[in-house]
Amino acid sequence: MADTTAEERATASISDELRRKAESRDWPLPVVAAALQAGVDEALIHEALDAGLTPAEARQVILKRLSGVEKLSMKWARVDTERGIRARPGKKGLTIDDINVGSYADVPDVWPDQTMRPRGSYVKPGTVSMGYTIYAKAEVWADNVGSLYEEAIQRRWAPATDIPWETIAPLSEDRERAMGQLCTALCEYNYMVILALGKWIREVSFGYHEVKLYLSTVLFDAARHFEAFRKRALCNGGRLGVQGVGWQLAPIRDALCYSEMAALVFVLNDSFVQSLYQLGGALGHNEAEARLFTLAAQDKARHLSYGVEHMRYLLEHQPERREEVRRYLQKGEEYLAKDFADDPSSREALAILLGGGLEHIGEGFQKLKTFRARQIQSYLDRVEAAGLDHRGTIWPALAAHQSV
Repeated sequence: MADTTAEERATASISDELRRKAESRDWPLPVVAAALQAGVDEALIHEALDAGLTPAEARQVILKRLSGVEKLSMKWARVDTERGIRARPGKKGLTIDDINVGSYADVPDVWPDQTMRPRGSYVKPGTVSMGYTIYAKAEVWADNVGSLYEEAIQRRWAPATDIPWETIAPLSEDRERAMGQLCTALCEYNYMVILALGKWIREVSFGYHEVKLYLSTVLFDAARHFEAFRKRALCNGGRLGVQGVGWQLAPIRDALCYSEMAALVFVLNDSFVQSLYQLGGALGHNEAEARLFTLAAQDKARHLSYGVEHMRYLLEHQPERREEVRRYLQKGEEYLAKDFADDPSSREALAILLGGGLEHIGEGFQKLKTFRARQIQSYLDRVEAAGLDHRGTIWPALAAHQSV
């Protein structure tokens, strides 16, 4: 009688629901009671019962838990991170800039943390290093990077469905080949951007997550442009053209630091590519081409905006690098001028498109001279907007194209 009374007292803490479930599955009530007294959550016992464990398995699992269980300390919830934050949506919803509030808005000039720790979270000792090499904010930052990320997400488009490919009508052989050659050159350039960003995104530490997120959208844009222009080359009975000489791509591939790559891609080459997108939109033979080039130019405008703002931020915070940045640009200009000189396929294709056909190629070459001068002017305007006076130091062979 005494043992029975003791067992009843021991199992009195078991709820009626848990008791009924344990008895229906032939679980020993004293084991259940011991588990509850040791701090095992009742919900976990319900889960074990629902899983169909036998009494023997119940003893093994629960007793094993009892032998090594530690009372919950909740240490992880008592770390020194800012609480009480209330990020409020703005007119454009809850943007990435809207959540930069309190201490979470602090973007340090140097972020040496080698881990994937989100900015503002607790530093956990002993976390595995990820091997980042870029820790300086000035090397990658632009004040507009958050808004550019949001724009890229909101204005995304799909070449398969957002381009009215059915509006493309047959063109003359010469104009179709010229368009195919232009698309080939644009595919090559966007593929190089994919390779370059794939290399550099991983090097940026997570303290500057806005930059990493935005660059991911640029990488996706480049992939989309590669896809779209390849589709245009192949959707109208045409073909891909001749591979370019690739001079302009070599400095991008060989860039030794992030800021060199950014100057070459997001300021120099993107400026010239943007002019090609704008030209394609103006000369489009059909609604599909006009839409394709216009959407690509819309994306490219974001890339250029980042490039200009990044260069401005770099020069404002590390003015001693002004001549270094100038040399990056001159190096890219030298190779771009070599491309202009050594790539007759792109030169002649543009002349055919500008002239309106092979029979007007002479007029097309005259228009190409004007187009080149306009390309250089737009590029220099952007460099000046970034805070670098470069009109008198542009590479001579490229400057020669300024005179019409």
